[in-house]
Amino acid sequence: MRTGEMKVGSKRNFLRRVNWIGYGLVAPMVIVTILVIIVPILRTVWMSFFDYYLARPDSHPFIGFENYGKLFADTVFKGSVRVTIIYILVTVILRFVLGIGIALLLNENIPGKGLARSILVIPWAVPEVVACLIFIQMFDFNYGIFNYWLTQIGIVDQPLKWLADMRLALPAAIIVNVWKGTPWAAIMLLAGLQSIPLELYEAAMIDGANAWQKFKNVTLPLLKPISSSVFLLLVIWTIKDFGIVYVLNKGGPARATEVLTIFIYHKGFEGLRMGVASAAGVILLLASMLFTIFYLKALEGEESVW
Repeated sequence: MRTGEMKVGSKRNFLRRVNWIGYGLVAPMVIVTILVIIVPILRTVWMSFFDYYLARPDSHPFIGFENYGKLFADTVFKGSVRVTIIYILVTVILRFVLGIGIALLLNENIPGKGLARSILVIPWAVPEVVACLIFIQMFDFNYGIFNYWLTQIGIVDQPLKWLADMRLALPAAIIVNVWKGTPWAAIMLLAGLQSIPLELYEAAMIDGANAWQKFKNVTLPLLKPISSSVFLLLVIWTIKDFGIVYVLNKGGPARATEVLTIFIYHKGFEGLRMGVASAAGVILLLASMLFTIFYLKALEGEESVW
């Protein structure tokens, strides 16, 4: 009995040591997450309920939801919301559709496929600032390549002011974003395509399915797990996009490209109204969280085909 009790006690002591080792290994990540993510979020929420004006560092009176009321009554904020929605919808759809098209092309047995895959990574690997500086030169009114092509082809009679025209500034930012982000979507979707068994396509071909039927009934259902994740990440990353729009035009001209992240920057760091900027940041965070929850709920319950 004593020997058995000793074995049980030794086993319990060993399990306790293993548990403490696990806690010790996880602790650094938990601490970093709390300090880098949780604390700043809570600090932002707290600041949104105060008249936090940086020009008055010693006076931050509590005003409740007044900052939120100011935002919903602000036509500039409403305009930023509209611009953000357009920017997200067009950018995400184009990146996703082009990504699927490129992935399908690179999944075929074509000459130079390996080289094409290597070149595909370049736009994604280029830093945002560098990409924007390149496109600023390409959009230039006098010697930009876009205006040269359009005038040579005969689509326009005179060069376009891409970054100075309110009608063209947002499409210009979308072009840069699509060029920069499509390769990532294509690479992820290509990985999903390569995991689909070839036997399924052979069976579909035997059944007399054409290319569209194979894509609709085999590729899309089997690609759904990875494509759902890619779509969700594209939306989240586009919601928080700042660098491309800021470097190209800083939200201009006349706020034509002022997405919510640019609006928050202008309010907080130029207008010094950190309370209002924090309230806008909280709204943006809640919008991202709600979209993620509803999107995952919509996918929940659908049986995975893997």
